[in-house]
Amino acid sequence: MTAVHIEVLGSVFAVDIPSADDAGRIRDQWARCMAPADAATVGDVPYGSHDDSDRRDYALASSLTMAGITQAAGSRLMLHAAGVADRGTGQVAVLVAASGTGKTTAAHRLCSTEFGYVSDETVSIGADDDVLPYPKPLSVVIDGDSPQHKSQHGPDELDLQPCPAQPHAALFALLERDRDAEAEPGAAPALERVPLMDGLLELIPQTSALPAMRRPLQTLAGALQRAGGVWRLRYREVEETATLLRDALRSRTPDPTRVVAFEPADDRSSRPTPEPTEPTQPTDSDQTSAASDEVPDLPDTTCVIRAPYVDAVGIEDEIVVLVGSRPARLSGLGATLWIHAAASESITRLTELCVAEHGDHPQAADLVRDAIRDLLQHSVLQQVG
Repeated sequence: MTAVHIEVLGSVFAVDIPSADDAGRIRDQWARCMAPADAATVGDVPYGSHDDSDRRDYALASSLTMAGITQAAGSRLMLHAAGVADRGTGQVAVLVAASGTGKTTAAHRLCSTEFGYVSDETVSIGADDDVLPYPKPLSVVIDGDSPQHKSQHGPDELDLQPCPAQPHAALFALLERDRDAEAEPGAAPALERVPLMDGLLELIPQTSALPAMRRPLQTLAGALQRAGGVWRLRYREVEETATLLRDALRSRTPDPTRVVAFEPADDRSSRPTPEPTEPTQPTDSDQTSAASDEVPDLPDTTCVIRAPYVDAVGIEDEIVVLVGSRPARLSGLGATLWIHAAASESITRLTELCVAEHGDHPQAADLVRDAIRDLLQHSVLQQVG
């Protein structure tokens, strides 16, 4: 039995490996994450017993990543992203994408020559936008018909450039490869700005343990603002984006969009919340939302108040509320109702407030009641008494 110590997202884990051959291969794959033999560990991660060594190694990579995320939950912002760093400045482009949609390819091709390798899986960002490198082995699909059958290749084996000192997040980009680009072989890659609210909501499902953070939406929105907002990187082949990314990193300016914080009354945002097993998509709630059949008729005297929430931010004329691990996007009447329901209010009073803000309407009372039903159904508001 051979014990190896591997550092993952700031924590060291012990892995006991029965075979010396397996241990040597794991050391090579994880060379840039190896910790000293006498390093203090926070736990053990098992090495599997599958007959296929590629499956054993991939399972170990997945287990180590999950263990590191669990250990770091609540302390740092973590995104499912490839991280590539400008070797001269340490500025990191955080290339966000769902699993299987281009992160590893981006890290491999961009870090072969132009950029320093930060990670192909998880980018960990601190309060000062510092990035904690996670130079794990790259997981490469062996058979396209079996996307979970992957081989592991260490960054040294692939000759990836090392991460520079003091890396820091400076660009957030959503990867979008043009798979029909053969029809336009001359199309150049492009960075397109995404409105801050839209970008925030696209990033939330690609975070790890976000609700466990203190003020998670404020933390994420602040990081995005300082880095110049959110961009969509459209490309045919990712290596063609190198110059575009480098220039964007070196010319970034903060996003001026105004963000307003809504503090939970009982400091709920400091309480860890379990991470969902599947990415959650935002719920929209506005004046056109259909009323839920599951909420009974509401008399005018019914009083409602904001339901418990983890965090909330206002961006332009919309609000996003994090209810547990689920974001709810509020606009129009939904946003107005939520703002005025900081304390208990009756439907009659909320209708008056909505009319004062949005103007009168022949069906004002029905529209407000329908919007309240929708907010109740999605646990954004709750009835009082």
